[in-house]
Amino acid sequence: MPAARSILAATQDNSAGIFSAFKAHTEAQRVDTKNTVLTLIRNAYPDYHVTEVDERKVSLREYAATEKASIAIDAEDEAFNATREWHPVGEGIEKKTHPGSLDDDYRFARFQYVWSDKEFLVYYVCWQDIFKAPDQIFYILYPRASSEIDSAGHCPETDALILAAGKWTSQLHNEIFVFDDGRWSKSKELWKSVNGASWSDVILNPDMKKNLIDDVQGFFNNQALYKQFAVPWKRGVILHGVPGNGKTVSIKALMASLYNREDHPIPSLYVKSFDTNCQTEQYAIRSIFTKARSMAPCLLIFEDLDSLVHDDIRSYFLNEVDGLESNDGILMIGSTNHLDKLDPAIAKRPSRFDRKYHFKLPGTEERRGYAQYWRNKLLANDTVEFPEEALDIIAQLTKGFSFAYMKELFVMALLSLVRGGLSTAEDFDLVDSETHSINNEDAAQTPHAPALCTCATICKECNKPLPAAPHAKAKKTIADAKDADKEAEEQKMVLPEVEIPEHLQGNLLLLVIKYQIKVLHADMDNSKRVDPKKAGVGLKGGRKGRRAQCGAC
Repeated sequence: MPAARSILAATQDNSAGIFSAFKAHTEAQRVDTKNTVLTLIRNAYPDYHVTEVDERKVSLREYAATEKASIAIDAEDEAFNATREWHPVGEGIEKKTHPGSLDDDYRFARFQYVWSDKEFLVYYVCWQDIFKAPDQIFYILYPRASSEIDSAGHCPETDALILAAGKWTSQLHNEIFVFDDGRWSKSKELWKSVNGASWSDVILNPDMKKNLIDDVQGFFNNQALYKQFAVPWKRGVILHGVPGNGKTVSIKALMASLYNREDHPIPSLYVKSFDTNCQTEQYAIRSIFTKARSMAPCLLIFEDLDSLVHDDIRSYFLNEVDGLESNDGILMIGSTNHLDKLDPAIAKRPSRFDRKYHFKLPGTEERRGYAQYWRNKLLANDTVEFPEEALDIIAQLTKGFSFAYMKELFVMALLSLVRGGLSTAEDFDLVDSETHSINNEDAAQTPHAPALCTCATICKECNKPLPAAPHAKAKKTIADAKDADKEAEEQKMVLPEVEIPEHLQGNLLLLVIKYQIKVLHADMDNSKRVDPKKAGVGLKGGRKGRRAQCGAC
């Protein structure tokens, strides 16, 4: 582009002067950097119209990366600040072998920008004031002689570029909006994680799964119905229950199914935290709902809602949820492991989060369905024999397992098969016998409460020693210890007795799974063996001052 190069060359002194003044400004006490830089550029380029835009709303470099425009840094201009950054490339082992890529994190730079056969000069300037997020500003310059500046002082050519690049920036391109550290950003990593999610990967009660899908998809399908009945087009859904039972994977499946709608894709906005380095939590909540309103219809996700909304900000959060401003088209999804910790004003008030789904420990049918899910994944693998008859057996053996533990079970079992080592039924018999021996040794070493108190007492009538007997307090504490032991035994995870057909008793996968279940039981076991000292059982005598009689007296 000779013409564009001549412009850059002809204005080299301008750039150096601006950069020097900018450095002087940032190194001293300053009041308003944004106005200062704009004034510097306008004074340096009196023949150009200058327009200032925020990079977060008009990302000119990302827009140019799509080949909708071209951008090139002025390589001959030494008046720029940038940090050279290295980034890994590839996944897994490829990261180790690939040299990676280099990029520049600019703080001050000048670019040649060509869009729609029009040539622009673009300055990019970044600075950060104390207690504030960084300012990242583009200054777009276009020759006044080539434009008809309107009565409001705007350049039509620059405005057209801003409209095109701004609309593109507001949209998602294999990304998901994430709110963290007080600002919104686009995450390709989260999108990659979500994009592979499918409802076929979610094992839930069929009715609950259908209702959840219908609730969410139906909300976005029925805007006209809400309007017909004069009902605000907004809703809130809470997913609650103990960890590891499908809440997160269900949220991922919802995000993926909405993103991939053919008629009208629905964006997802994911909130990580209300915490900010430079602003208040109220500012963060305001920013979240402002963004959601601009993106509506959209899915707004608050994971671990009970930890996000505490007493100090509850009323502000509820004001945004109820809002005098319209929240039309916003479906909120909140998840929590502790519904009881969630403020009733959030969990029980109609028109806020008024639909709740309880993710319980999976029943036998759900556990069988999850085993079937893994069997389907292994059908093409000739090294693992996974007969259909094993599904019911595994479902019964895994009583009390969450989906998270079910996943861990299959991963551990398959890794054991891949690594080898335990490859025959005899191997597992040996391991079981060793494990049984170790458990017996542990049981033998467990302290037991003494049955009787052995301290001597004298009959008050005949002065003869009384026979040894338990203290009244000792009787109580011994009974407490026995009750606690009994309760612990009831809570202890025990491998269910399941009849396995003779022709499957040598199935290697089942043998590995049974073994790994025993390993996981130790991790899942909620029982606690009672320590008599902590239970209050006296191991030393305590009958001081006791007045008693022997049987003869």
